[in-house]
Amino acid sequence: MRFLSLAGQFALLAIGLAWLVPAVLLTGGGAQGISWWRYGVAGVLVLAVVLAWHLGSRGLALGVLAVLFVGVFVWTRTVQPSHTRDWAPDLVRASHAEVQGSRVTLHDIRNFRYRSTTDWDAAWYSATYDTRDLVRAWFIVEPFSGFEGAAHTMVSFEFSGDRFVAFSVEIRRERGETYSVLGGLFRQYEIIYVAGDERDLIQLRSNHRRDDVYLYPVRASQERTVAFFLDMVQRMNGLQAQPEFYNSITSNCTTNLVRHLEKVSETNVPYDHRTLLPAYSDELAFALGLIDSDVSLAETRERHRINTLALAAQDRDDFSLRIRGRAPTANPAAAASGP
Repeated sequence: MRFLSLAGQFALLAIGLAWLVPAVLLTGGGAQGISWWRYGVAGVLVLAVVLAWHLGSRGLALGVLAVLFVGVFVWTRTVQPSHTRDWAPDLVRASHAEVQGSRVTLHDIRNFRYRSTTDWDAAWYSATYDTRDLVRAWFIVEPFSGFEGAAHTMVSFEFSGDRFVAFSVEIRRERGETYSVLGGLFRQYEIIYVAGDERDLIQLRSNHRRDDVYLYPVRASQERTVAFFLDMVQRMNGLQAQPEFYNSITSNCTTNLVRHLEKVSETNVPYDHRTLLPAYSDELAFALGLIDSDVSLAETRERHRINTLALAAQDRDDFSLRIRGRAPTANPAAAASGP
């Protein structure tokens, strides 16, 4: 029993310090990296706990840790999200919308043309969509090469007239900033809803990052698809009014899509590894019957992997049709993702 008690106390100390140190080092950090003073503060806090253990007792060490934990937690709550930072060039504009009845006008739809992942021609546009013309939603999964379970998920909406607009829930990077899962747990990034042309959001991933991209038509009624679209628009506008932090577990690309789904449908989505590890999110959608399930999951994935089609359709006005294996219309300009 004494051994179990000692092991339990040691585990509490280890867990507490495992949160305390990165919280001090990473909370509110930016592209400039970790400041020297953060290392000093983290070192002092660890030293205080260690000294309490050696000079006092394990109970004292746990008490010191608890006080420090509360103090650092309260400090992290003082770090607030902002709209006014030196944003990365591709995230300098935040998409927003005006809703008038069934008509939704999206502003700052991103429409970059990439020569590589670091070289592009920047462009944005506005476009109006009528929800009465909303045909279906498409679920997009981009597993990250070399990172088992890691992925980015998006959704795209198809309107009559071969019009498409995609939404990507992302961190809003500052200039020179890169993503880390750990940083995403400690209020380091704001969250942004990027509305984009498919020739931007999909082509960047399939043709330039060369990640596998899967494009699944979603099984849902028109009514629920419209509700899903409008809920995303409302959330996007809400973030424009009041910024929020991204969180790698509780508020990432997939968990936000799940919340939209749960709000507009009767689907109860289990929060398991398929939600926390987005590379398996299509497995969850398959199990819930939200995507094709007439064949095995492996066959469904193979059927909806679009990389070959995307490479062949690069920069074409009818990119969105071609990645779906559809014949171009008589007027290619009418088949563009954009307005």
